[in-house]
Amino acid sequence: MYPKLVALDTDWTIFWGWLNANSWGKGPGASSPVEDNIMKINDWEIQDASNKLLKCGMYGDIPRIIQDIKKNGAKLAIVSRNTSKAMCDRALWYFHVQDADGKDQPLIELVDFDEVYDTDKVEHFSKIKDCTGFNYSDMILYDDEAINNTVEMMLGVTFQVSRDQKGLTWDNYQYGLATWRRNKAIESPWRGLDLQSYPKRKFLGYSGMDLDTIKLLEAGGRRHDRKEPARWGYAMYVADDPAVAKYFSKWIQPTFGAQATTIVCSVWARDGDIFDSMQKVIWIPEEPVERWTEIPGDAFKIAWSQEDRDVTIDTWGVQKPYILFAKHVNMKGDFPIPDNKRFNEMVVYPQVQESLIVINRMSNQEVEQAIKDSESSHVHYEKQMSSWHITVPQETLSEFKEQNERFM
Repeated sequence: MYPKLVALDTDWTIFWGWLNANSWGKGPGASSPVEDNIMKINDWEIQDASNKLLKCGMYGDIPRIIQDIKKNGAKLAIVSRNTSKAMCDRALWYFHVQDADGKDQPLIELVDFDEVYDTDKVEHFSKIKDCTGFNYSDMILYDDEAINNTVEMMLGVTFQVSRDQKGLTWDNYQYGLATWRRNKAIESPWRGLDLQSYPKRKFLGYSGMDLDTIKLLEAGGRRHDRKEPARWGYAMYVADDPAVAKYFSKWIQPTFGAQATTIVCSVWARDGDIFDSMQKVIWIPEEPVERWTEIPGDAFKIAWSQEDRDVTIDTWGVQKPYILFAKHVNMKGDFPIPDNKRFNEMVVYPQVQESLIVINRMSNQEVEQAIKDSESSHVHYEKQMSSWHITVPQETLSEFKEQNERFM
């Protein structure tokens, strides 16, 4: 199984260096337009003819990766925010790779979609989808900037970051493909809002949400909101206790305006077998706070926080797509959990939302009845660790003991 479209960023992904129109072509004897200053050294390197100190070079694994993409019959897209498409095109003309048949070609000749312009990459992929008709779930982006992971959060394009200016390596390429395949493996068909349409459904908990988010989820989509305060990134936050969901339904309201509508919904997996078989879940310790993704905040920091947490969770043997479980400090005041005790939360990220989740709005009466029937309605995530295959690191277990919290 392979994506229908593979997208690559340019600077620090395909090649090292930065094709910056504000610095290239500024030396003695510079030509105009700026791309005419790009001089080929060999099939791997280019330099500025007016300033030989400015160079860029194709990373070593790129030819092998390009050939593999074409051998798998996928479309190749260049998706870059570089401000000079002409410079990028010239560089990709000078860089040579082999096509699926082993014939040397300028890299640009193998590109099916050349999307180079300085705007949010959500727009790049929207244009590609319009041209191809491909689902976003059949696309993957390799990029060195974590801030572009919005294409995964907003659209469902699998995102794989290339770190530390090492470019796209073969191992990183394969890791991204493995993530894409895991994303595909959890897809369960959307059959509308009637819970009876999902014979294998599994009840997961309760969530207080704004109406716009509810409407997106009720259409089989994903949450888009990036305003609501949160600490584990852009996600759906689910409680095992209906009283907690009711509290947060009111707590989030000021974020969306005094007149905003917020509603408690029951949250279900469309297919309990898929949920149970997900690789899937991590109960992360609340500390250190450096693992948190504080929202709202700086978009750059938010994006890298998510990527860094994924790396940490990978060390515990869990890879995306995962569901995160955590304890949350007591909100105090009129919070329904007494004695300053922490409470449980389940964090469902957008890839899982669109692939596996169905929600059901609850009336105020239904919420109050669920609170009244707490013995049967309270899911108690801490009791599901075995049956839901929740991975629990040793430091999480130690934290439970320090807090004198029961776990099973």
